[in-house]
Amino acid sequence: MILYLIRHAQSANNVLAEKVRAIGELDELSYDDYRLYRVADPSLTEIGFQQADILANYLQTAKPKHRAGFDDPGDLEPGEFEGNPFAINRLYCSAMLRALQTAKPIGEKLGIRPTIWLDVHEHGGVFDNQAEDGLAKGRPGLNRMEIAQSFPGTDVTDDVTQRGWWFADEEDYADCQGRALRVTEDLFRMARTDENDRVAIVSHGTFLDCLLKALIGRLPGYEFRFGHYNTSITRVDFTASQYGGGQHVVVRYVNRVDHLSHDLVT
Repeated sequence: MILYLIRHAQSANNVLAEKVRAIGELDELSYDDYRLYRVADPSLTEIGFQQADILANYLQTAKPKHRAGFDDPGDLEPGEFEGNPFAINRLYCSAMLRALQTAKPIGEKLGIRPTIWLDVHEHGGVFDNQAEDGLAKGRPGLNRMEIAQSFPGTDVTDDVTQRGWWFADEEDYADCQGRALRVTEDLFRMARTDENDRVAIVSHGTFLDCLLKALIGRLPGYEFRFGHYNTSITRVDFTASQYGGGQHVVVRYVNRVDHLSHDLVT
């Protein structure tokens, strides 16, 4: 099985975080202020929608550069995957608005229905700091009807209810790492069952960092981080080990943004 991990396109909270980090720009905006002003389930920005469209076009039209068995994109036979050169046949995304907005054009271009996978949501869950006491307050996220109306081509799993799907306050980092381990187990099961599948998951920066660490056996871990630009693509292959059988993973590449021009890399 080949797995493509895709970070969502630029969101409003991403822009706010960049302003906090920028030296000399809005320096009165502290990290505490960032938490105050961030929104629970942000939309993509104008740039984010551009990135998502460009990514979808790239996944539909990218030209072969290498043999398909070693790198992507590449057809096993000329024209075999025309209109879908990465041969993606399963597309998952989190139930967060920015992930759904990123997955929508991908599904439309490739003719694949995105499926919500709740466990690939971002660290923290859906929360803001708008409660009277200033502490983190969980919000339910999009409900089934809202997703059906805004993203009609998406398969909504039963764990998304008419009330939403997030019913806690802020998730801590340990629980995020636990989810990454759980998703890793699920991916290994999928690879054993459907070894020829090519799976894409639209997820989030911190969770993708945790998931990659889990896939290479480095959780819990705080000593390094995998960074991901918006709409970046990371490829992980699940293969049979040449050392005693069994499954192991090969990280082919991380954080590729070949599809974006320099001014759209965020």
